[in-house]
Amino acid sequence: MDSAHTLIIAGIRIAINCKHEGLSQALYRKYQPFFTRGNSAFQVKITWDHTASLIPFITPEISFQKNTIQLSSAGFTGSGDFARKLGELILEVANPLDAVDYFIRVIYALLSYEAGGIMVHGAGILHNGSGYLFCGHSGSGKTTISRSSVNEEVLNDDLVVLLPDENLWRMYSTPFWNPTQVVPKQLGAVLTAIYYLIQDESVYAEPMKPGQALAELIANIPIISGNPDHSIGLIERGKEVFRRVPAYRLHFLPDDSFWRVIDNRSG
Repeated sequence: MDSAHTLIIAGIRIAINCKHEGLSQALYRKYQPFFTRGNSAFQVKITWDHTASLIPFITPEISFQKNTIQLSSAGFTGSGDFARKLGELILEVANPLDAVDYFIRVIYALLSYEAGGIMVHGAGILHNGSGYLFCGHSGSGKTTISRSSVNEEVLNDDLVVLLPDENLWRMYSTPFWNPTQVVPKQLGAVLTAIYYLIQDESVYAEPMKPGQALAELIANIPIISGNPDHSIGLIERGKEVFRRVPAYRLHFLPDDSFWRVIDNRSG
């Protein structure tokens, strides 16, 4: 894989140039539905030294500066310069695919924000031509909701991108997943509603107050929410989402009965 292979998520492109052939091929297999041909303004250069003393990848610390980020942990050195549209990652870890995947997520979280949108922890599902976003903390049921939706198209059950489009918001899939999750598809849909998940013994939905919905949304935005300089911008962006999109708490069982509740509310 070389810079001619461009990763595209929500219409946002980055070119990935990996100097290690085996890792390059592994990345191509993992992200294959999301690769396209053509150029990209944002370049990511990846170097993996497999001859070094290799250690397990651990999540790096991130520091933000104007137009740049730095990421660092043992065997992991990454940077992103958004003015120069250049990212660089140097690795000496035993599991480089996980490390690269994390770095690409960070880059896309910031590029999505620059594009006027946000990357959100949530399950995005296409149902009857409309997009629904299901959010909640880890273990709240995003993967359960997705696996129960056997007749629907699952965009992703972990991370999706929301972007504004005139008077509405669109939701897009990402290629970020692990083997315990539903394999994502390259899809997009108009965002119709956001549901915050509560596992319960009965199935029903209740409208949320705007302040509650906003707080829940921000809690499910990775990377960007860790930068104090983005705090005001995130709040305003969340308000823009909820001016167009309603939010509910969804009490659900581990089956597809919640769709009847959603259909009744939508109708």
